[in-house]
Amino acid sequence: MVATRPGLFDGSLFTLFPRALSNSSLSPTVLNASQYARKLVNIIPNKKKAGSGALRYGMGKKGPVSVVELIDGWEYRRSDGTIETISLGSDNALYRYDEALDAYEEVKTGLSDLGLVGTTTFNGKLIFYNGLDANFAYDGTDFTDLGEYVEDRLAGNYTWISSSSFSLKPAGGRMDYPDDRKVRVKFASSDPIEATVSSSSLVADTLTVSVTGTPFPSSSEVIEMIEYFDEPPPFSFITTANDRLWALSEGVSRPKVYRGPDPMKISYTPIPNNENSWFDQGTDTSTQEVAYINIQNKANLFDELLAIGNYNGAMVFYGRLRTYIWQGYDPGEIGGFIPVKTLAVGLVHQKLRQPMPNDEAIVTPFGLRTLSVQAQTDGIEVTSDIGSTVDGEFSDKIRALLADDESYRKARSFFYQRDGIFGYKLDDTGLMVYVLNDKAKGWTQFSGYFADANSFIPLGDDRLIIQRGEQAYLYANGTDALVGEAYADDEQPIDALWWLPWLSRSARWGNRAVEILLEDTAPNITIMLDRMIDFREQNVVTSQVPVVGGGSQWDEALWDEGEWDSGTVNPVVSDKFLADKAFCYRLSFSTTEGPVNLLGLRPIGR
Repeated sequence: MVATRPGLFDGSLFTLFPRALSNSSLSPTVLNASQYARKLVNIIPNKKKAGSGALRYGMGKKGPVSVVELIDGWEYRRSDGTIETISLGSDNALYRYDEALDAYEEVKTGLSDLGLVGTTTFNGKLIFYNGLDANFAYDGTDFTDLGEYVEDRLAGNYTWISSSSFSLKPAGGRMDYPDDRKVRVKFASSDPIEATVSSSSLVADTLTVSVTGTPFPSSSEVIEMIEYFDEPPPFSFITTANDRLWALSEGVSRPKVYRGPDPMKISYTPIPNNENSWFDQGTDTSTQEVAYINIQNKANLFDELLAIGNYNGAMVFYGRLRTYIWQGYDPGEIGGFIPVKTLAVGLVHQKLRQPMPNDEAIVTPFGLRTLSVQAQTDGIEVTSDIGSTVDGEFSDKIRALLADDESYRKARSFFYQRDGIFGYKLDDTGLMVYVLNDKAKGWTQFSGYFADANSFIPLGDDRLIIQRGEQAYLYANGTDALVGEAYADDEQPIDALWWLPWLSRSARWGNRAVEILLEDTAPNITIMLDRMIDFREQNVVTSQVPVVGGGSQWDEALWDEGEWDSGTVNPVVSDKFLADKAFCYRLSFSTTEGPVNLLGLRPIGR
């Protein structure tokens, strides 16, 4: 039998709430009950008191019902410091929610229904991408497509034709002047003149370009420079690192099919701190193409990049099959960006990567892994990682995630810093949650509204928004004055479970009763206590255990009305049995009240 406090109760057994939370990868016959539970649902470490488990908080409604289902969302911090959220609707439009107005406003429409929409923050803007539509930026007021004027140094023989046309000799095979493209022409006697291409005609090796209106000089003048406006391709992923934007090739990321002909191409902005600078230009040797590197020949296998991260100053390119670590700041310089290491583990989805303190956590085909452990393990030995204790559950969820395109689009992950919660949604059966704080760390699961939520938006003011259907909710942990603290999902009960591993000792155990150890727990909750013996999980004895509060202690207040109270009474349940090998308990309850803090169990017997 596991005795976490030997000698505390002479002749009895004592089991504390597990310090490392749940472990579903080991047999419950070999788990240490003081270290692990075999399963936890909606229970997290108690931040207020170390050593006990607490029922998670519930959710309270935030804002009105939206006109459409909200399927993803992001925070935007305005220049005045206030927060708004931008949400993606099921109608493929973007909606802005303003807390002051308490209303949703449609702000952009027409996005593809196939792309995986994502964002990154750069220069105080939200940069949006989805692999199919033009990349665009949001500055708190307007949405603007990314793009820039490119000086056409590859062309030659600039010639004025008329006040509405000019000609040039383009570089071989290039067509940089399609209809409706903007151009800028610098004549000797004027500032650059902007115009829009109406038509073009290539005769022999000379291209004549006509523009709308008559913006050019009325008589022949020397043309000093011609620029055309161009946009980068619709990237499938964009991130911010080292004062630059980094991006992956266009197309839709799908569970089983690669998205296009350049799955290992990495584009970047050659000029730092400029979200519109994507083209290699400005010198006679410039290509006038989007600046990129292609690491296909570094892979030695058919791989596809899904996401980009940053680890200790190094750039990390996550493929489906491998992870590629590169060092440097400027890929445009010779020797300024070099490969460092390739890891034989990949990423299953671009939205299943979360930065951790001095680390990055990714969902791989084998389960959740951290980059630090994978990068430091060079030998053939298998090294335990933070996801190793729940590999089995992740394996089932990853299999469901990769089943089809619809399932693949549901993947989400988030980090809620205030409570140290890393959440990973791979299906609708439950949210996998890793808790990291100074009290305890390990895995649990969230069911209820967390399980079938569409997206999660951690806000910079320590609040967590959960978008579910047409309604947004706030995690009711007291960080929002209107929602406060609650232990129900919008008045719906939260189902909690704590399943202990098998408890055993060398001699036969004769049990008489069991005490449930509680701390600061709301009364009027009924705990269902299931007991199994000798590894026969099909033989379950269930007891209903009501939780009641204790009466007031003697003080100067009126009897039973004082603030100084004795707290929750630990219920003792008669449970007589003989266990030749082992026994275990499973606690479950459903409640809309709280808090509920579980310290442990004390079997009474010998």
